[in-house]
Amino acid sequence: MYQKDPSPKTYRHRDGCRELMEWLTLLGLWSDPLLKITGDRLKLKFLVHSVYITFKNIIPLNMESKNYDRIATEKRWKKFWEKEKIFQFSEKSKAPLYVVDTPPPYVSADHLHAGHIMSYAQAEFIVRYQRMRGFNVFYPMGFDDNGLPTERFVEKKYKIDKSKITKSEFIKICLQETEQGAQTYKKLWDDLGISVDWTKTYSTISPLATKVSQWSFLDLHKKGALYRNEAPVLWCPSCRTAIAQADLEDKKEDAKINSIYFSSHGTKLTIATTRPELLSACVALYVNPTDTRYKHLIGKNALVPLFDYEVPIRASEKVDSAFGTGLMMVCTWGDKEDLEKWQTDKLQTRAVLREDGRLNELGIAYRGLKIYEARKKIISDLQRKGYLIKQEDISHTLNVHERCGTPVEFILSKQWFIKIADLQKTWLAYGKKLHWYPETKRQDYELWVNSLQWDWCISRQRYYGVPFPVWYCEHCLEPILAHEKMLPVNPAEVKPPLSSCPKCGHKKFVPENDVMDTWATSSVTPFIIRELVRDKQIKKKLFPATLRPNAFEIIRTWDFYSIVKSHYHFQSVPFRDVMISGHGLDEHGRKISKRLGNYIPSEKLLEEYGADAIRYWATGAMLGQNLRFNIQEVKKGRKTTIKLWNVGRLILMNLGDFKFKEVSRHLECADIWILQEFNQTLTKVTHAFDAYAYAKAKDEIDQFFWSKFTDYYLEFIKYRLSGDDAISQQAARYTLTTVFLGIIKMYAPILPFITEELYQLIYKKNERAKSLHLSQWPSVIEIHTDQDVSDFTQAIAAIDEIRKYKSERAMPLGSELAKYKLTTKVDVDKYGEFIRNAARVKILR
Repeated sequence: MYQKDPSPKTYRHRDGCRELMEWLTLLGLWSDPLLKITGDRLKLKFLVHSVYITFKNIIPLNMESKNYDRIATEKRWKKFWEKEKIFQFSEKSKAPLYVVDTPPPYVSADHLHAGHIMSYAQAEFIVRYQRMRGFNVFYPMGFDDNGLPTERFVEKKYKIDKSKITKSEFIKICLQETEQGAQTYKKLWDDLGISVDWTKTYSTISPLATKVSQWSFLDLHKKGALYRNEAPVLWCPSCRTAIAQADLEDKKEDAKINSIYFSSHGTKLTIATTRPELLSACVALYVNPTDTRYKHLIGKNALVPLFDYEVPIRASEKVDSAFGTGLMMVCTWGDKEDLEKWQTDKLQTRAVLREDGRLNELGIAYRGLKIYEARKKIISDLQRKGYLIKQEDISHTLNVHERCGTPVEFILSKQWFIKIADLQKTWLAYGKKLHWYPETKRQDYELWVNSLQWDWCISRQRYYGVPFPVWYCEHCLEPILAHEKMLPVNPAEVKPPLSSCPKCGHKKFVPENDVMDTWATSSVTPFIIRELVRDKQIKKKLFPATLRPNAFEIIRTWDFYSIVKSHYHFQSVPFRDVMISGHGLDEHGRKISKRLGNYIPSEKLLEEYGADAIRYWATGAMLGQNLRFNIQEVKKGRKTTIKLWNVGRLILMNLGDFKFKEVSRHLECADIWILQEFNQTLTKVTHAFDAYAYAKAKDEIDQFFWSKFTDYYLEFIKYRLSGDDAISQQAARYTLTTVFLGIIKMYAPILPFITEELYQLIYKKNERAKSLHLSQWPSVIEIHTDQDVSDFTQAIAAIDEIRKYKSERAMPLGSELAKYKLTTKVDVDKYGEFIRNAARVKILR
């Protein structure tokens, strides 16, 4: 690491006179009269060699260069962290646990961008901080290779028609693709310095995850929280699968409201609807019982236009007489109001939509048409036959499937459900037990809970997913559940645990073809991650997790469903703290997405600016806030790393024979001031990190490092570092090295590479920890003096005045003034000598 006896021949970067002068200036030696008159290059090199011999064993080889070699640094410490197992969880440690249940990203994402970096880096700031606080951090990483996104990604990438390929062949391709995706993520996380324990990983389609998911299913069934029922379910015609309420998002759409004639005993009735394609699904008309216009029709029938069948006219106080025509058409099923009327009043069922989004045989002449095709043709026929009165343009909000943006429908289907709709008070109580960061995001959780209308449908009609551990009797369809010891199990490949149906005695069975909703697996990650260790006692301690970090849009899914499962299985919260991030936005305020293509690929960002600089940008927004990508903030992060590097070089070049363990008791006013400022900053930064406020922590560190430490303190002590007063020099060296170690430790969670580099170069020989990131978080520095420097800001103001004077006259700040008369009020008896030396003034008045 060190060049002990450099010779002029090997001193390649000192060959230019300009660089020689810069180096000597850093050492505080360029003002020497001998050097000023020495213009001969060889003599300069000889002098440099002589000076350097004085400081041999101090300047590391990789600090010879004035420039910070970011690429080499990041490569070096990535290898070191992996080789030395710096971030591996210790099953032998007695330290308190800090367990992170981090979101498993979809490995089908081949477009990793700053938005991904932002979300995961923000959580990892806290992980690194807690590790330095002395916790035994359990930080596994999962990959979500189970679910509709993976299935659709593979279909699109390989142009696969699932009807022409076997299920096993399709699953094989999915697994191959997700393995590649996992490696893409791992490389990005490694390059970014995400301190994951890569010996503790899982995938949501793995045997382990399948086993835990199937165990959850069996336990829920045993506890009566699970049931199978034929009922109207939310359905995506594009993905051809049932979905849950949490899979919906709102989408505004321009549409037309159509006024259509029905008839009843010679009376024309006007119905207003945006969905004429559901006319053949109409099962009733409703009026308000107090509406005098229609009161005489209650109990009679109305004729449905085009389809020529009658439906009853019924009364309901929920019908708003002032809305539209005061008549409500109820179909099977256009919306949730249709569903409520159908359930409450036991209406006829006329389900006209097929699973592929086309009309079935009830559509008669429109059979086989897609929804929008049927709508267009029915409107045309209504108009031609005189049933269409008018059309008006409107804009309304639709529920669409969040995965594909397709408007959802209600389809009658047999599905598995978990009971959630009638337990809102229970879910709200759990939400109050958690610590939300920021606290306002608990309101989002509560809004979701209060909006629950249906139980959680967990079955999906897909090829790829965790299979239900269920068979059905071929004769009576009685479900046969697997025994727990059989898990993980694929019913399509394994026989059931019974030879005959316990209900009817039939001996033939068929496997369940549906698979579990991806959230039915992701919701058990708090239980999966504890299975990554073998020790039974440690497993118990890993649940509940300490931290659940995720973006705000999955509060209603991942967070809520995890709470549901944890309640039913263990009557416990699944985690203690919830850390909610926002979205990464482009420079125009749009969400960064593959669809918009409004991002720079992650690998290019890292290649150009480096991990520390990108991580620095990620601190730009508080938790729960969206963050615009700002290249200027990235550059500021890079500038910070370079500044830290330059300060480190300055320290090494001025250490001399300083021994790190020595504590100076001869501190001067500037030393006392910077130590006090450091202690105050450390307290603020610690409190901020404890509250997951990494952005505030970074701002406090920046303010101290740039303004107080580099702008002032370093300038204040240069004359002491190169001076002849050994006691003063020792105090300056002690303060400088002590505070700088505290600075790089505070920056370490955010800027892990440059801080590790500086720790290893300057401090490792005198510290116990083999990595900065395993070292202790800094503590308040004890100040061994009674000297009062509460008015030191006056001395700083005086120096600022002199600096301004020099700047206005285009004088170098290091130039010496013969005399200067201060206008700033300051105790000259107390601070005069310091001001003269620090500001380079011979006579101060």
